[in-house]
Amino acid sequence: MQAFDGEHPSSPILKLQPTRTSWPAPSGVPAKPQETDDEALINHVTAGSQSESKQALETIYQKYHQDVWRFVRSKVSSSGDADEISAAAWLVVLEKIRDFTWTGVPIKSWLLSIAHRKVMEYFNSPHPLSLEKLHEDYDQALYFIASQLNLFDQLEPRARIPTVVKKEADSLLHRMIRRLSKNERRIIMLIYFEAVENATEVAHRLGMNKNTVRVYHKRAKDKLRGFPELKRLVERVDE
Repeated sequence: MQAFDGEHPSSPILKLQPTRTSWPAPSGVPAKPQETDDEALINHVTAGSQSESKQALETIYQKYHQDVWRFVRSKVSSSGDADEISAAAWLVVLEKIRDFTWTGVPIKSWLLSIAHRKVMEYFNSPHPLSLEKLHEDYDQALYFIASQLNLFDQLEPRARIPTVVKKEADSLLHRMIRRLSKNERRIIMLIYFEAVENATEVAHRLGMNKNTVRVYHKRAKDKLRGFPELKRLVERVDE
């Protein structure tokens, strides 16, 4: 991924406004951010007056906020994510910078190391699914159930689906078969979860007559077809 030349942070982060006008810089620090010395800035942040510390921090932000944002943007898929992660990184900067000890390492390296950690946290943490994605997974799960159980002739089998959809399908089917009788439920579970499709094998596994299995199986399929969740699915397929 890359940060495109025309992309920029969508808004100032944490109210540290990168202004284009000059303002009184801390004593001994050049007014232009790019001309400021990192060591002097850190000294003003950690040992200066409240006003000097605030101005030095604003100078650090002016000098490096684009570098931090573009670094993050190069790692993630959208500018919106880059805004969010960059803001989180600057929160850490505000919290930690007064404990910063100058060792000669550029401030930029420290800032990018914080940004890198925030990017890693972003990728390692679960993200909420969009409502559209949740609906899509739900529909795929219903389709998978219907195709695996041959509930509707017009549905083509789907042999491979994402793990998250399979888990959703399993959970949905468990809830639906609670509405079936015990024998109907046992037959459906063998067919769906253990892929036992032969009536003779099902009868053998359950200690039942083959014809009885067929009767219960038909009843179970008829009931499942009538459940609102699956009924809506076939209506959409017919449209």
